Amino acid sequence: MSDNKSNVGQQDRIRIDANDPAEVEYVHRQFPHLKHEQVLEAIKNKGPFREDVIKYLQNLK
Repeated sequence: MSDNKSNVGQQDRIRIDANDPAEVEYVHRQFPHLKHEQVLEAIKNKGPFREDVIKYLQNLK
């Protein structure tokens, strides 16, 4: 999924692109106790919606 970084809108705030290392890293920084692979798995399993992924990751220990 290509993304125009200069055209930021609502779709960019509510979704996480698993193919964009910068977006995955941003989420990983919010959960430093998890591995990058766990963050990627959460995105792939829960879908691209940021709210769903964050809720899932908050429940991981």
